[in-house]
Amino acid sequence: MRNILILVFLLGCFQIGMAQDALSVLIAQNLTDTTMLRRIEQFKLGGYEKKFDCGSQTRDEFISTAKTYLGTPYRFGGTTDQGMDCSGLIYRTMKDLGLTAPHGAQDLARFGQIILDKKELKPGDVIFFTQTYPTNKLVTHAAFVVEDDHMVHSSTSRGVQMIPIDDPYYWNEHYLFGTRIFPNP
Repeated sequence: MRNILILVFLLGCFQIGMAQDALSVLIAQNLTDTTMLRRIEQFKLGGYEKKFDCGSQTRDEFISTAKTYLGTPYRFGGTTDQGMDCSGLIYRTMKDLGLTAPHGAQDLARFGQIILDKKELKPGDVIFFTQTYPTNKLVTHAAFVVEDDHMVHSSTSRGVQMIPIDDPYYWNEHYLFGTRIFPNP
């Protein structure tokens, strides 16, 4: 019944000319998955597409700073060169640049313009994934684009590494969306 109500709402939005936001599109894409719908709705409650203050920092500075952590071992909750998790890498990189960011993939995903289409991602965009481990959260992993064909993230098995952006594990069923926190180049 809930799925039908959501579908009717979305169709009504189209008919009266309302623009659809990114999370409405995600809802429409997941109408048959009640668990995913619940996760999206819970995520919406915390807010999204919040403005992120980049100060005078650029996406290139973000990328070059993050690359200094390549080879750092994985440590759940870690934010130092002794060990860091996926969101710890982004948190620490931002901190090194004098910026304030939350530590937690779900919280990080609330900032910046949401980009659903993988083809529109640019270097410096943060990428979020879902269902990479068992949890009730919508967002379970974070990485970011460093070049047109590579991303950097912290893997539980290999630590901070650069991998092809089309890595089959992440891009197939786990890709959720990207966010653009730095202004367009």
